[in-house]
Amino acid sequence: MVLLASDVRLPRDSGGDALLRLAADAGADGIHLAAGCDLELFPRLATGALQAGVGVAGLTLPVADRPLAAGRRLPRLAAHARDEREAAIALALLGIDAAVPVGARFAVLDFGELALAVRPGEVARAFSRAEMDEEEPGGRLLAAAVTERRARGAEVGDACRWALERLVRAAERSGLMLALPVAATPWQAPTPREARLLIDAFAGAPLGLVWDPGRLSVLATLGLGLSDERLRAVAGEAVLALENDAVGIEAGFLPGLGERDARIAALGPPVSVPRVVTGRLDSSAGEVTAAVQSSRPA
Repeated sequence: MVLLASDVRLPRDSGGDALLRLAADAGADGIHLAAGCDLELFPRLATGALQAGVGVAGLTLPVADRPLAAGRRLPRLAAHARDEREAAIALALLGIDAAVPVGARFAVLDFGELALAVRPGEVARAFSRAEMDEEEPGGRLLAAAVTERRARGAEVGDACRWALERLVRAAERSGLMLALPVAATPWQAPTPREARLLIDAFAGAPLGLVWDPGRLSVLATLGLGLSDERLRAVAGEAVLALENDAVGIEAGFLPGLGERDARIAALGPPVSVPRVVTGRLDSSAGEVTAAVQSSRPA
């Protein structure tokens, strides 16, 4: 099964018509609701998906209950403040309730960006200037961010686990599989190690890993990549693949429009694992179709 993520055509811009039409024309088996989606759109999207011959197979949680105002963001599942985590969990639970009637089978959990003393834009600017060696500005900034992130690992892990305790119970009742992405940078959660601990803590629950070659390639580019053994384990244990490429230290480009670390490109989850193709809003219909077709397991 190959699905098309809403990142390539924001549903709110056209009521979902452009996304559904593109998914059908590209030969996708369904759609995954992520960027540009909110719960007010769900009924129309579900009806339109049936008419277009594609299904709503997955979504990213938490999802907004209504369109977000300019400059606003969703609450974060891994936030330090308990009230923000509660708000994120409440939206995620609403999303789970809405996902079941439209036939969704899995949900990707977005734990939100973490605030560190070093900002991601600072490292990105240093990377663009090729200043990432150990003694150069980018190298020092990245090292500081990694050090702070490791020091906060227990706090972040507890926040993720606290959210999962609520969401796993709801997923079990709804027959929904929850999928954990692996962080590509110190500003994301969970790290590969944290994800492994969470999977172990909820053994037997409908919870698994996301195989994300774009993010994994960013990890490798930053010098934080996984061992060959760990990469094979993530690929083998994945319940979902998010098909995308990286450009430098930024992931989320359509397959074929960026690059993948050679070790990661040589791996992948079992053919039975659903694939979600994601990309940028400026991707052409031809590029999307090529990406969907190339993402089908041989």
